[in-house]
Amino acid sequence: MAFDIVSIGNATIDAFICVDGKVKEGNLLLPVGSKKEIQSIFYSTGGGATNTAVGFKRLGLKTGILAAVGNDPGGKIVLRELKKEGISTRLISRLQNYETAYSAILTGFGHDRIILVYGGAIRHLGEERQVHWSWLSQTKWMHITSFHAKLEIMKKILGFAEKKGISVSFNPGMSEISLGLKKIIPLLKKVDILLLNRKEAKILTKEKNVKKQLQKLQEIVPLVVVTEDKKGAHAFDGSFYYYKPALNAKIADTTGAGDAFHAGFVSQIVKGRSVEKALNAGTANATSTIMHFGAKNKLLTQHGIEEFLEKHETNRTKVKKNRMTYKAH
Repeated sequence: MAFDIVSIGNATIDAFICVDGKVKEGNLLLPVGSKKEIQSIFYSTGGGATNTAVGFKRLGLKTGILAAVGNDPGGKIVLRELKKEGISTRLISRLQNYETAYSAILTGFGHDRIILVYGGAIRHLGEERQVHWSWLSQTKWMHITSFHAKLEIMKKILGFAEKKGISVSFNPGMSEISLGLKKIIPLLKKVDILLLNRKEAKILTKEKNVKKQLQKLQEIVPLVVVTEDKKGAHAFDGSFYYYKPALNAKIADTTGAGDAFHAGFVSQIVKGRSVEKALNAGTANATSTIMHFGAKNKLLTQHGIEEFLEKHETNRTKVKKNRMTYKAH
């Protein structure tokens, strides 16, 4: 089976726990020894790989997923939901000796969520059984998210993509970002699109200004995108700087917003569309997601993105495009 894109990374069971708590100086106050009623709880599958895979599939791409799950109830749920979405699971490793990754997401207290993560099977991708490299070669694009495994497997996957001429979009996690820019430059040089939030970009570049972040990273990667929560998203392709202001939305939960944006953005580039259209699609997809609980519940189709933008787009929120006129250093 040939794929348009394969999502690579984490596959989890997520428990969304809505709790009414007091926030002080950025910290949720839950006294030790206390017993607190929660408002509600619900479960879904999550993780960067499953979230983006569903996003890509709904946007019309032939999609596969490379991940690892345990031979446990959680793993069976992940596989069942992916198959229900029409996503190929032939690249998922079912590991006998490890449990499926799990996240407990504390939300509903009027601020950003708190996520408690158990890495589980994905940390051992490529160990218990080999990646099916021949199947992975049957794709045009890879979208790689952080999967907290050993860096060696990331190097193997990116080296394989380079050898096979497969295009790559990359959203590194803190396990990769914390290594520092100098150490991950060899990885980034094999990437076509780099996707970060502003905090991550600041850690990598040591720059506060988003345009300087973009400039510094674009010297390594052809197209760089930096998202900035309620302020919108920025991109730089070496010639033009793009800025897409955020759309107005009542936020229910921010879990999965980044993955939704990445699926929307990358899908348009895979389809040969412009950076402007990619920013529009990413923003619409992310905004739809944060208006509801769950990372996948409101991921949009291509037609859904067009309808969403028609309803929520204003002159203020249209993409701004300007030629970059200065160097970061």
